Amino acid sequence: MLKSLSALPLLLFAGLVSACMSAAPYAPGDMARTPVGITWTYEEGAARLKAYRSGEGPEIVMFASAGREASDFNELAEHLTGAGYSVTLFEAPAINGTQASVEAPSLFDLADDAAIYLATRDTPVVVLGHAFGNRLARAVATRHPDQVRGVILLAAGGLNPIEEKANTALMQSFDPRLTPEAHREAVRYGFFADGNDIPDYWLRGWHMDTGRLQGAATRSVESSLWWNAGGKPMLVITGLQDKIAPPADTIDLLEAELGDQVTAVRIDGAGHALLPEVPDQLAGAITDWLAGLPE
Repeated sequence: MLKSLSALPLLLFAGLVSACMSAAPYAPGDMARTPVGITWTYEEGAARLKAYRSGEGPEIVMFASAGREASDFNELAEHLTGAGYSVTLFEAPAINGTQASVEAPSLFDLADDAAIYLATRDTPVVVLGHAFGNRLARAVATRHPDQVRGVILLAAGGLNPIEEKANTALMQSFDPRLTPEAHREAVRYGFFADGNDIPDYWLRGWHMDTGRLQGAATRSVESSLWWNAGGKPMLVITGLQDKIAPPADTIDLLEAELGDQVTAVRIDGAGHALLPEVPDQLAGAITDWLAGLPE
């Protein structure tokens, strides 16, 4: 996914940065909304890290999609805290004052930044990643296996190129030069199954600098080095209408390759966004799997 996003021409990015949408009620790069939870911060050297923690019980740490905010997980966090878990939403670099510990981080650098938070916990956590975040979750489990007891992947990217129209919609989701109508259509096509509502916060919160940084980080580390998440138990959830990471390129591959390590859940009526589309089914699948996960 990020390989395509990071390939946007530099001139296009310059245009995106300078573009003004005075006629629109929002711009894609506007903050989407406030994350739920109590804010945790860490500042040392170049690092400016931020996360949001809520609930009590076994902990799930969540990493969002490319260029997206931690607040995408608000509803899922509320479901899980209500079920007796604690949830931490880890903010990506270049969002709301955050910054990685190095200027051009690799995927493993981002994983090590996340592990700074994990080192504050008394027991291992479950890591959860949506879209790009699935790569980071697996990298964290690979680099810091003693701090992770399980991995949850939502809309996990595959090894094959994104279909052209879906890739265009992905790139256009970050583009402030589009009319609000054209931007909504790009987000709808790339991320939502037909007929599903697009919440207003999914029309904001598209952070271009973050997406570029994550794309470069993804390319910096061979996928074989983090692919199996250090052998940790893995729950993989995919929407059957996902155009960016279709099942044949994602969940099917992981299930076939990793066997009993993977619990696979396929949800009809959901696309790449998943979180706002099928919140109850998503929460149910996660709590069912967590209930059987060894401590």
